[in-house]
Amino acid sequence: MKKPLIIERPDLQAWQQKAVFGALTAAFWVAWVFLWLPLITLLGWLFFGQRFRLHMIELNGYQHFLNVLAAYALVIAAMGGGLILWAMYNHFRFRGVDRRKAVSAPSNAEMGHWAQHPESVVARWREYAVMTVHHDPKGGIERVDYALNPRNFPAAPKSANEPHLKRVV
Repeated sequence: MKKPLIIERPDLQAWQQKAVFGALTAAFWVAWVFLWLPLITLLGWLFFGQRFRLHMIELNGYQHFLNVLAAYALVIAAMGGGLILWAMYNHFRFRGVDRRKAVSAPSNAEMGHWAQHPESVVARWREYAVMTVHHDPKGGIERVDYALNPRNFPAAPKSANEPHLKRVV
């Protein structure tokens, strides 16, 4: 079985985190059902025509239903209007200003220092299009396996002092 890209380890969560997550999930499911309750009630009344006529027409139940719909429309309009106002505020505040700066790629020396490997090894890693990085238990780079389709087809490691590089066929 292929390992997923997302690391999912709920066993590492504290019981407090699990309790909060469960309570929030339950609360939002209740809220979701509560939001659909008027429509579910209307559909139930439609299936039972006599009751629908009695409650909605003779007892003026449609007035309450229209009030609920008006309240929902008001909330939707307020939330939508708030988002539009926020977007307009940001547009006017930041228009014409590009604050995003390109991040320069780290040098081989910087990457080597960070990965705790020689600069020459990091330069070699950058030549390969496909490679697999194996980590030790502390998260450091243990070894790198590379595929046979490197960019520019560089030769295999030339010396025996690069044991952490291994070609995978």
